[in-house]
Amino acid sequence: MPHASGVGVAVLSLLAAAEAVASGNNGPPCHSISWVRTGDMNAARRDHRATLLPSGKVLVAGGIVDETVLATAELYDPATGTWSPTGSMSVPRVSHTLTLLPTGKVLVAGGFNRSEGVSRTAEIYDPETGQWSPTGALIERRVQHTATLLPTGKVLVVGGQGEMPGFLASAELYDPATGEWHATGSLSTERIFHTATLLASGRVLLVGGFAGADPTNSAETFDPATETWTPVAPMLVSRSGHTATRLHSDAVLIAGGAVLGSDGADPSDEAELYHPVTGTWGRTGSLFTAHFLHTATELPSGRVLVVGGDGVNVPLANTELFDPESETWSDAGCTNSPRILHTATLLGSGAVLVAGGGIGNFGADSSAELYGIIVSPGQVSLAPGASQTFSAKGGGDPGYVWSFVQNESGGTLTVSGDYQAGPLGGVTDVVQVVDSLANSATATVNISQQSAAISSTAQAKSMGCGTTGDAVLPALSVAVLLLLGWRSLRMRRRPMS
Repeated sequence: MPHASGVGVAVLSLLAAAEAVASGNNGPPCHSISWVRTGDMNAARRDHRATLLPSGKVLVAGGIVDETVLATAELYDPATGTWSPTGSMSVPRVSHTLTLLPTGKVLVAGGFNRSEGVSRTAEIYDPETGQWSPTGALIERRVQHTATLLPTGKVLVVGGQGEMPGFLASAELYDPATGEWHATGSLSTERIFHTATLLASGRVLLVGGFAGADPTNSAETFDPATETWTPVAPMLVSRSGHTATRLHSDAVLIAGGAVLGSDGADPSDEAELYHPVTGTWGRTGSLFTAHFLHTATELPSGRVLVVGGDGVNVPLANTELFDPESETWSDAGCTNSPRILHTATLLGSGAVLVAGGGIGNFGADSSAELYGIIVSPGQVSLAPGASQTFSAKGGGDPGYVWSFVQNESGGTLTVSGDYQAGPLGGVTDVVQVVDSLANSATATVNISQQSAAISSTAQAKSMGCGTTGDAVLPALSVAVLLLLGWRSLRMRRRPMS
């Protein structure tokens, strides 16, 4: 087990539970729901971070491969399904945070690297230049903390691990206007591998995590107006490494994580809901399999997609969908590779990009894939009356249903995706395809304006004219598991069966 110089933080290149796993999915069998491969990243990485930019591209930064912490960053373009390098961070980072600011710039904070150990540094990525620049340093060194963008535009950073030997109960706020941090109210308990969720009220719900050697069920909320923390009702189950997803109803879905068992902490299949209006918790349907250090993404349909993570001593390719109306889970198929400490990013198209992570024996992966329906072409320009056949792949059911979201030209669209523009030019049509799981995707058609007939007199007076249309591109997350000695957290190790 390698160690970081100067800070005594254990850098685990293998999750203890996964040492015996070589490759392939070792979780339950999956149904034949399609995950679509897309372009590979330029670098394999796990425990990296990702965010969707206003341009519709996805920024991925940092992570670890083997024992090398990365400073590199790259961009995914949904229009082409390809990745391109962008500027590198000033220092390598793993287990850091990445936050999109209201300006469209991105804040990276903290993390771990071998020269600094746990880092205090922070920097800003500018999508216009593709470069990073330093900003104010954190008050405390932090790794495996959370970062939440508040309605005020400030960023709340909470908990994590600082310098040895313990976890942090402190929080601080970053002000993009000044580039400075200031301390804010302290938590009721120290936390790492917790979750932080912005509620409709503007408050932030902090839930669970390791508080010392064991997972905790404690929860509290942060009020940005007073910068104070208030304890709320505890979860029904103590857990860490779970996910927290705010639903359309403002309820918060807590799924999976590590829970305390008879001789350690095991990945869990339990889920529960927090209701902010009443401040109460309620049980909801259980996942099909246990997930720990997975991802959860709310889809445009309101359903929640859970991907991968650690099962019971196995890396998972399994994915599941939570339906808030029935409070039940359904199989969402298997990713092409089992993944843990990957990222999952909701694209503007409604598809989810899953990238990197640990695979097999938790070596890093460069591959990426998409959940949802992929429409081709995603954008096209046609003359009035011209035709186009749209095709779709992925999603939960090949029995796609096509319809118009917008039909300004007066065009027609068949159930099989055959489209014909109407007579009106200079407008935009939008077609949509939906599958049986309520996944949807759209394609945009720009209808050109037909040139009016030009008289010979007018033509003689003119040097010529033309029209152009702007093309509208479719607006199409184990390395440093700073567990302070996995054994101290008593995560159960099981031999191969």
